[in-house]
Amino acid sequence: MAQSTLNVLKRKRMGKSGAREIRKEGNVPAVLYGKGTEPISLVIDPSELKTALSTDAGENTLLEIKLKEGEADIPKLSLLREIQYDYLTDKPIHFDFQALDMKEKITVAVPVHIEGKAKGVKEGGILEEILREISVECLPTNIPNSFTIDVTELEVGHSIHVNTLEIEEGVTILHEPEDTIATVLAPKVEEKPVSDEELEGEEGAEGTEDAASEEAKEEGSEEGS
Repeated sequence: MAQSTLNVLKRKRMGKSGAREIRKEGNVPAVLYGKGTEPISLVIDPSELKTALSTDAGENTLLEIKLKEGEADIPKLSLLREIQYDYLTDKPIHFDFQALDMKEKITVAVPVHIEGKAKGVKEGGILEEILREISVECLPTNIPNSFTIDVTELEVGHSIHVNTLEIEEGVTILHEPEDTIATVLAPKVEEKPVSDEELEGEEGAEGTEDAASEEAKEEGSEEGS
């Protein structure tokens, strides 16, 4: 379980105009919500959030939110649940955080890390990653940082499935056991382009065969008469 502290401000400027002002200052509006918790509007410094999430767990890091300016701290740990991006600049424009009940299970997406170079790739095959994240259900304290998949022995036409994952007690994988995580596809066979000369040669051969066939028919007709 990875855990960090995130320093935030209570948001006081509301509405679209307030959000624009916050973003102009280099910050991002956010909301903290959770079961039994009134939603709290916050202001996040994205650089501080990046630092807080720079653990092995990444976005699944448990965050202890600390309010600046002497206000009462938020007692619950939280998890970053959603990032909204500006479709033009691809910059974050809003964060959603969920306050957690440490005794209640949650659903999270755990990243998959591929390790090694597959035998099949060395033979010309193509490694295709089907699942880049694995959905699991567990208590916040049991969230896996990641799942590491060693593909070194994977040959062309072979796959690694969900049922090969090693999981700790208390973690439930929310996928079918036969779901594919990674596979090595056979190399693509490129068709050799046919040149104009070859096409002309084929057409010429077909013409010769047709002419020979016609001659044979005529000879047979003459003999019969």
